[in-house]
Amino acid sequence: MSSGDGARNNPPEASGAAKAGTRKKIRPTYSCLNCHKRKVKCDRVKPCGACCLRGTPSECEYGTNKRDRHYIQQSALIENLLRSCESLKQQLAEARQLANLPAIKDEDGPLPGSQALYSIKESDNSVDDGDDSLDELDLSTKTPDNQSLASPNAVVLEEPPNALIEIYVERLVNDFSPAQVSGTIALREARSMRVFSPILCSAFEAASLTFAGRRDGNRSVEVAGHSRYLRVLRSLQHALYDPQQGKSTEVLVVVLLATIIEAFKQTSKDSLLKHQLGGLELLRTRTPYRHRHGIERSLYVDLRMYWVTAALVHRKPTFLAEKDWLTVPWPGDGPAKDILQRLLDVAVHIPGYLAQVDEFSALLKGGNKPPSELVNMQSAIWDRATELQGLLQVWKNMYADTYPLGGPWEESPSKADPTDDFPKFKCRNPSTMQIIVGQNIMYPDLLLATSMTFYWALGLIISTTDPGLVSVLGLQERYQYACNICRSMKYYTQNIPGCLISRVMFILRTAFDNFADGMVEKESMAEMFTYIGRKFELPVFSNKCTSSSVKIEGNA
Repeated sequence: MSSGDGARNNPPEASGAAKAGTRKKIRPTYSCLNCHKRKVKCDRVKPCGACCLRGTPSECEYGTNKRDRHYIQQSALIENLLRSCESLKQQLAEARQLANLPAIKDEDGPLPGSQALYSIKESDNSVDDGDDSLDELDLSTKTPDNQSLASPNAVVLEEPPNALIEIYVERLVNDFSPAQVSGTIALREARSMRVFSPILCSAFEAASLTFAGRRDGNRSVEVAGHSRYLRVLRSLQHALYDPQQGKSTEVLVVVLLATIIEAFKQTSKDSLLKHQLGGLELLRTRTPYRHRHGIERSLYVDLRMYWVTAALVHRKPTFLAEKDWLTVPWPGDGPAKDILQRLLDVAVHIPGYLAQVDEFSALLKGGNKPPSELVNMQSAIWDRATELQGLLQVWKNMYADTYPLGGPWEESPSKADPTDDFPKFKCRNPSTMQIIVGQNIMYPDLLLATSMTFYWALGLIISTTDPGLVSVLGLQERYQYACNICRSMKYYTQNIPGCLISRVMFILRTAFDNFADGMVEKESMAEMFTYIGRKFELPVFSNKCTSSSVKIEGNA
């Protein structure tokens, strides 16, 4: 009986013990015993910071369980920090020996998604996210040979004083958006938007530091701008993934600033064009109704020449030729179109024509189409070229020939400044074919100068260098158009404020492509590119504006 009674009494005791066990969970003690007892945060260092603050470092002890022995001795922590410090010093010493800025690699591969327009290579030398002391440095990227390309000066100026940043931003705005010139890049208005947009603030800093570093020859400032530029591109990628943020005005301004940076950096031969095409795609998704007033209108209307020239270089039809984009941004109560905007109304139709030419050339080389179909396509191209050239002539008759301030004129040799260092443009006299120095063309204002040189460039584009394809302009007319552009550059360089010389990048390159290699005119233009690049400190001109070439690779 007693054994039975014991058997009957044991189950309740066992169940009680089991319940007690379920109520009390045994967890490993990660804090030191004192911090665990006092329920305060412990940093897992022996002695920990809390015990040191209480004045009892000797009482800082940890449990004996193997799972609890993961604290760090302060001596070991100090050794780790010293090793990290030495490693960083070594990286900085190596970086001081490097002369070139880090390059952004892997730009050719587009990111997934229609709005993912830019791609950069993440650094293989990334810093541990948990290390607060190094979290903001972003010192280096990796090249294929695994060399660190960071500059030590990037650390010095990674967090420059706000006052210094503001000075650099002011310089950037004054050069690209002069207060006394209307119809310029809308940076002056966009500057006030920085307080509401971290990515825009970083983009302004990156552009201003790059600009100031190039102008002053200060490598430390330039490298600091490059470090910020990398982070801006990463942030831009993330922003473009967001359907709403990707269409924001701030993102469009960031793309504009990235274009300015690339004009100085020249990361790759087509990096500038990629940013311009990215801006075009953003404009398309925003629709013209978001560009009727304020800074949004300026980002389209005042920069319209850049958008159109990017489409011309890309040689693909764009939304810019749609009726809404030709009318909506100019509401009835707003300013009317000026002479340049009227010319751009014609230019927006030329990319589609260039696409027709490319399609015909590809089919002609392929030899898969019947001759009758090729003849029809060629006839359509001729008709389209004649129509576009007619529209250009109508523009000239209606707006250029009747310009209120008068037309262009040739500079008198007696009035030329003998101390002027602008390169002399050498060309041939059409009558005698002798090499002469072309007379410079003067204009009443910059608006007419921009419009007329762009008009000549468009004429050159419509009439290709292959006379068997399109012949709306003869050889002599094309030659004269290209020479007129070159003869206008002295006036332009002497009167254009700040960095607005970028307006003639496309125009100059078009004239350059019209001359054959070895011609004296092309050699004179090479000197002109060098002079402009040196005077305005824009490397894009020193590279002969290769990103603005409409010529098909491999063709004359």
